Amino acid sequence: MNKFFSTGVLVAVAALAVSACSSSEPGPDGTSASGDPIVIGAQAPLLGATAYPQSGYGLEAAEYYVNEVLGGIGGRPIDIDVCSGDGSPETSITCANGFVSKQVPLVIDAIDQSMGAGVPILAAAQIPIIGTLAGSFVADQAEYGQAFFFTGPVAFGSLSTLSLLNMMGKKSASLAVNESPTSHAYVDDLILPIAENLDIDVKVQYPPAAGANLNVVAATQIADNPDVAGVISLPEDACTGLFQALRRQGFDGTILTASCAEFIDQLGSDSAGAIMQPRLWVPRASELAPESVQEELSAFEESMNAVGYGAEISSRSLYAFASVANIANILNAAENSNVTAESVTETFKKVANFESFAGPSVTCDGNQWPEIATACNGQAIFFEVQESGDLAPVNEEGYIDLDVSLLPSS
Repeated sequence: MNKFFSTGVLVAVAALAVSACSSSEPGPDGTSASGDPIVIGAQAPLLGATAYPQSGYGLEAAEYYVNEVLGGIGGRPIDIDVCSGDGSPETSITCANGFVSKQVPLVIDAIDQSMGAGVPILAAAQIPIIGTLAGSFVADQAEYGQAFFFTGPVAFGSLSTLSLLNMMGKKSASLAVNESPTSHAYVDDLILPIAENLDIDVKVQYPPAAGANLNVVAATQIADNPDVAGVISLPEDACTGLFQALRRQGFDGTILTASCAEFIDQLGSDSAGAIMQPRLWVPRASELAPESVQEELSAFEESMNAVGYGAEISSRSLYAFASVANIANILNAAENSNVTAESVTETFKKVANFESFAGPSVTCDGNQWPEIATACNGQAIFFEVQESGDLAPVNEEGYIDLDVSLLPSS
C-alpha cells in the first residue's frame, strides 16, 4: 500500500458473482491477486479543519476486499496512492500533478471539496475522475468522459433534501453547513431557489469548521420554531453535537442529519425519528434492503473489521468503499485487464443499467441529469431512524425519482 503525501490507502474491486462479495475465501477462482499492481490515484479529505478520515478507512478496507477477497482486477492486485486533501486548492494541484507524473489510469474523488483545482490538470492528461459523488462543482461539471459519478451531482443533494421535506409536508426548515465559499454557493444557487419553487421557508447557518458553538447554532435554528432543524452537511462529531443541542433546548420536531450516521451509536434510542439522506443503502438498513444489497453491505462490514476499522463504519467510509467496488466490477465485467486511462474512459462510457454497490442502477451515457454529463444516476433514497437504531426507508421501494424541473434554470 503506497503512501502519497500523507495517508496511504488502496482502491478498486474485482466484481464477480454477488455471492463472492460476502465470501472470506481468496478470489473468485480460489487465488489471490498476483503480478504487478495496478496503481490508482485517490484524493480524500484527510487533513485540515474539514477532514473526513472515514474516507481513508473505507479506501483501506476496499484494498483488503479487492486483493484478499476478490482477487484483484483481472487477477492483478490494486495499489492506491492516496493524496491527502487539506481543503486548499494548492494541495489539490499538487495531488493532480503527482497523479499525472505517475500515469495513473484513474483518480478516485473521495468527496474532497478542494478537488476542483486539480480537475483541469487531470483533464489535460485525459485521466478520468471516478467516485460515488463529486466533492466539488468543478468535478461535477467536467465534460463527458472526464469524470463519472455513480450517484447524482452536487445539485442532487439540494434537490433531494427539499424534495424530502416537500414529501413529508414540511413548510419550514433551519439547517447548518460549514462556512466556506462552496457552501454559500450551494445554498444561494441551489437550496434557496428550489425551496422557493416548493414554497418552503429555509434558513441556513454557517458555523466554522472548527470550534463552532453548537448550542448557539441550535438556539438560532429553533428561534422561529421550524418544522425541521438539522444539517445540510457537517462532520460527524458536529452532527452529533448539534442533534444533542437541539434536543436539550426542547426541539421536538424533525431533525435532518443528511448523511451523518455516527450519532445513532452515541445517542441510542434518543436518535429515533431523525431523517437521513445518504446516497446508498447503509448497514443499519440492511434488513430491509434487497438480498443482493444485504450481501454487499455484509462484505463492506467484514472488510472494515478486517483492517481494524469496524468501529468507524459511516456513510463516508461506505462511499469510498463503494467507489472501489464499482470500478472493479465494471472493469472486470468488461474483461479490461489492460487498465489505462483511455481504456477506463471508454469502458465507463459503455456502462448501462449496472447495479451499483449498495446503490441504484447506473448508466454513464451523459444523459442522466440535466446539463451534468458526469452523473450516472439521479435517484434518491431516505431513511428514518427507528427506536432500535435501525433505519427504515421513508419510501418502501427504496430509491425514488426526483423532479428535476424544480432545479433553477441556470
